[in-house]
Amino acid sequence: MPVSDAVKPPNPAPLSLASACCGQKLRVLSLPLSGEECLRLRELGLCERSLVSKLGDGAAILCSFGGGRMAVGRVLGAQVLVEAVPA
Repeated sequence: MPVSDAVKPPNPAPLSLASACCGQKLRVLSLPLSGEECLRLRELGLCERSLVSKLGDGAAILCSFGGGRMAVGRVLGAQVLVEAVPA
């Protein structure tokens, strides 16, 4: 029996990469539309629908995705919208 839309839990509101908790598995919803930093993230493979784990939260945000790690500045991380992925 299919589950109706009325029974499905609603998707939580998007949050920024900067505000997500460390250890969370996340899916990227959107990146800033312009800027060199955004272009560089896309070149490195971080784009919409990418899965990412937030590893550290200090002066920069340490992330793991696509088999590698990368530090993202806090200002840019505040502009990257993500959603939590169920475990």
